Amino acid sequence: MTFDFTPDWQDSLASQSADETTMVSLRPHSGPAKPKAPPHPSNSELAELVHELFTEGTLSWDQLQSLSRVAELKPMLEPTIAAIPSVRRVSGHRR
Repeated sequence: MTFDFTPDWQDSLASQSADETTMVSLRPHSGPAKPKAPPHPSNSELAELVHELFTEGTLSWDQLQSLSRVAELKPMLEPTIAAIPSVRRVSGHRR
């Protein structure tokens, strides 16, 4: 493997015409893309997540009911709550 080394590379850049220099400077910067925030979840994705958290036991019945009282979440969670069997609808204070 060989490397070509030209100690006068700066001189060759200085001797380029103005047109060539302009063209080089107008090229878009091709650096790494900036990270983007993930998209916001849809209503159905939120309802599915809350249902999954309740199913696995991370959310209690009381917590699920509290979430369903939030105006923005209420329309999404009504079908989820309706699908929960009555056996699982146990408040923490009744255990």
